[in-house]
Amino acid sequence: MTLNNIAWSFSDEKYTSQEEFNKEVTQCQIDIFKNDDKWKPEEICFELAEINICYEAWVKGPEDLLENETLIDDDKDAFEEEPDEDDGYYQVEINANLKADNGKNFSALEFLFKAHNTQANKDLGDHVFFEGTDEKPEIIDGKAYCYIACGS
Repeated sequence: MTLNNIAWSFSDEKYTSQEEFNKEVTQCQIDIFKNDDKWKPEEICFELAEINICYEAWVKGPEDLLENETLIDDDKDAFEEEPDEDDGYYQVEINANLKADNGKNFSALEFLFKAHNTQANKDLGDHVFFEGTDEKPEIIDGKAYCYIACGS
């Protein structure tokens, strides 16, 4: 799967254009691998109209969650506790619902673009390097879930 063979680093930069984002991802491949052979932006990576991505982040509070995001069940009550004493952040796992623009599937470019922009307003700590996704989403109660793996 294309997504599990590429290099990318999540950042706080929010992209408004998939074309510009594609240029950045392509350049990242060239910088790391000396070519962009592994990056196939048009390859369909998920034959789904929508998918839920799960990832870990540090947030100041519920205001950091986007409209399409919720905390996973184990963290539902996280904001009822006090934040970390050292930095004032909550370490949580987030579920974000992404919808395919064409209503039927996600290309590698569309998926990574949306995953990146979803995480752009969060602190990912030192786990900013994209390491891939589950190749086959887990279906729970009729919804597809996919974990975004990040490393340091």
